[in-house]
Amino acid sequence: MADKLHIFAVSDSVGETAEKIAVASVLQFKMERSITRFSRVTKKEQVLKIIEEAVENDALIIYTIVIPELSNFLDEKARENNVTAVNVMSPLFTAIEAKTGLKPAYITGLTHTMDDQYFNRMKAIEYTIEHDNGQNLETIGDADLIVLGLPRTSKTPLAMHLANLGIKVANYPIVIDTQIPDEIMDLKGRIPMVGLTCDMDTLMELRKERLRSFEIPKSMESLDDMVAEELDNAYRIYARLKCLVIDVSLADIEEIGNTITHKFNLPLRITHHRF
Repeated sequence: MADKLHIFAVSDSVGETAEKIAVASVLQFKMERSITRFSRVTKKEQVLKIIEEAVENDALIIYTIVIPELSNFLDEKARENNVTAVNVMSPLFTAIEAKTGLKPAYITGLTHTMDDQYFNRMKAIEYTIEHDNGQNLETIGDADLIVLGLPRTSKTPLAMHLANLGIKVANYPIVIDTQIPDEIMDLKGRIPMVGLTCDMDTLMELRKERLRSFEIPKSMESLDDMVAEELDNAYRIYARLKCLVIDVSLADIEEIGNTITHKFNLPLRITHHRF
């Protein structure tokens, strides 16, 4: 019996339909679960790579490939490698064909432009762009998540990654003299907040690169003191806001995103491979 469930959602289009079905299904099972989406799968060599990864990860495949030749190829290779693969569109195609006497058009991507999730993602991306780097604080209360961060902590890339999952993210920069505005303080405990930090060496390198553009405050004896104070200020702010604090030094954007979604009780790890 497996103690965790990993599903590959495979599509010859953007893959949102397969991913939705996978999400709706795995939520019924209380165990560790994750989903990896493979989109734009249109070649046999791509199918072979997915089958190989499914074997390595002991994954179950669900797919919405509508081109019969490629769909049959995936089925065949899955059987040869003892991988469970489920064509989630085939039963409905068969039922509709029996009911109407018509054949499917086998055109990929027909639902994409009408998909609610697609529009939700576009709204989230638009919001996140408009609320990058402390902009438009008057509407920050509409965010699903607020990300605060020191320089070089990938605030914007992380925010855009989460926006692509349909999460509206506002991000705010933290430097040595940052004072958190009331618009953010008033949201403490109401909107999830994440504080990003990095190791002192990384921050030190950034400050050395920008040494000509600023002066060390008179109260500081050295650049080391300044960087240490910048980190301390960030941690003081994060403590006041009760942020989830994440050191991004050794993690990539996807890992950080997974940490955030899990912390705030989003039940899935969803990754996306584009061909």
